Amino acid sequence: MWVLDSIGHWLQSGVHDAWHWVATLNLQQWFLLLGIAAVAGFLCMRGLGSRIEY
Repeated sequence: MWVLDSIGHWLQSGVHDAWHWVATLNLQQWFLLLGIAAVAGFLCMRGLGSRIEY
């Protein structure tokens, strides 16, 4: 059972640290993050194939 507790603690601390990192971003870093997310989303959409196959 200690393994599940360790994994739960690791996930909880990871989410907390990620939220803390996001909360400390300045305006330039927000726009950089937004650009990276937009490019990643575009690439994921492109990977779905052409509409002819549907």
